[in-house]
Amino acid sequence: MAKSEDITRLIEAMVDGGGARAEAFFVAHDLGLTYDSVSKGWGIRKHVNAALLQAERDGRQDEIVEAGLEAYDLTAGELASTKRTSSGGTVPQISANSRVFISHASADKELADALADLIRLGTGLSHERILCTSLEGMGIPVGTTNYLEYLREQLSDAGLVLPLFTPAFFDSEVCLIEIGAMWGLQMPAFPLLVPPVDYGRVEKLLGKFQGAKINQSAGLSQLHDRIVRTFSLKAETSMWEEKKAGFDKRLPSLLKSLAESTRVDANDLRAAKRRTTEIEAQVAGLEAKVKELEEQNRALHTAKTADEADVAMAPKDEIEQFEELAKAAVETVRLLSRAVRLALYEDLGRSEYYRPDAFSSDAEDAERAQRDDLLAYDEDDGGYTPNYDDPAMGDAREALVSLLHSHWSDDFEQWFRTKYRKRWAANSLPVWDALKLV
Repeated sequence: MAKSEDITRLIEAMVDGGGARAEAFFVAHDLGLTYDSVSKGWGIRKHVNAALLQAERDGRQDEIVEAGLEAYDLTAGELASTKRTSSGGTVPQISANSRVFISHASADKELADALADLIRLGTGLSHERILCTSLEGMGIPVGTTNYLEYLREQLSDAGLVLPLFTPAFFDSEVCLIEIGAMWGLQMPAFPLLVPPVDYGRVEKLLGKFQGAKINQSAGLSQLHDRIVRTFSLKAETSMWEEKKAGFDKRLPSLLKSLAESTRVDANDLRAAKRRTTEIEAQVAGLEAKVKELEEQNRALHTAKTADEADVAMAPKDEIEQFEELAKAAVETVRLLSRAVRLALYEDLGRSEYYRPDAFSSDAEDAERAQRDDLLAYDEDDGGYTPNYDDPAMGDAREALVSLLHSHWSDDFEQWFRTKYRKRWAANSLPVWDALKLV
């Protein structure tokens, strides 16, 4: 019967080796369906445990554990970093000259250098086995003619890739090329997150992953264990703790001096564009109001009776302007479905995501609109937003913003209340309904 310590070692090796490799193993041993039966939201360990439990039920536990120990080269107690090829096979374990590849933005040179020093001094890994392009003696050799080709060769032979996810990392085309190659080659990796970068941002790039935050002690300890195991080093805990203490002491100043990202988040950019349009509409409304007041002032100066003065003060031009804008807005949304119009209301009226009731006709309508590229679905926030890149949606937005965000006078608002029996408010669904906008 398989020993519990062997099973534990195998599970840890499979977790460290990545989901793709573990899945390939169980598929080859007719346990792929059980491995995949676990919901995708769970980690690799849950999938592995399910497959091993099924093997025990089938009376094949000893066979599977023995095969796993051999596949992961654990018969001698060590983990080999084999990698799957695109055809599903494997390539030999890491070579004696394989390196730690620190993928980082050039703007983060100081932090990458400090990390390389921690690895070298804290684990005993020689400087020749660390590739950190910003560090003298660990970077690209002088005279290298093809920078990207050299990086590709080094990356493909790396024993472990350490992507240093900083704000500047996402601005670097070379870093994104390296991370793409790492993903495509299914390289063993240990991502390090550097504040303010969080798991959510990295998951948008890599999907679910195993990594650590550079400012958390437990994460750096996991990195130490991973390097020691991958490169078969002798673990010197006291030496690592001493060097890590020095690194931790420097880290706050290193984080403070990090380069800021030059790219704007898509949601922030969209909000800024929307605010700009609103301000432009408000300016246009104010200019129209100034013109109207100038005309009223001239009419008052020429009025000879109280009735003539009342006529001069009535906001006729303002009401005409409103009715023209309302008519134009209705025309732009007339052919749009109810779900799309409600999404416009949530976005322009309330600055919220549109979240229809599940399994309702509006939910089905929203899904159709998404397929037609009229709405976009945000997985993180679980709601729909209008896709203003579509011409019809762009026209609707322009017309609605002109109507809803113009500056209307108190006299107009009193007229609106009298005509529509509702208080004027751009974020009021009854107002939108009264104007036939939803």
